[in-house]
Amino acid sequence: MNATEQRTETIDVRVGFPLSAREPFHHRYARHDTIGTVRAAAMNHFGVHEEPGTVYYLTDDRHDDRHLEDSENLGTVAREEDELRLTLVKDLIQG
Repeated sequence: MNATEQRTETIDVRVGFPLSAREPFHHRYARHDTIGTVRAAAMNHFGVHEEPGTVYYLTDDRHDDRHLEDSENLGTVAREEDELRLTLVKDLIQG
């Protein structure tokens, strides 16, 4: 497999988390990996975890901060791109 073929099989993913002073999470993933896989790794990187009354999810920085579902495939989200820039969001659930 040459470098061009390898590049298209993986996606360079960076995840920022505005509530953290840590550097963005950065990792290469296979196109078939899911948003949920990235979210879990990013949460671990930033030292956060699910808590009662909160929900964490990723948004796509390129497309109007669209809320991404954990089941979505990275290749589908990235389309023809070989990189993704995402944001980890923490929402409070009231009620």
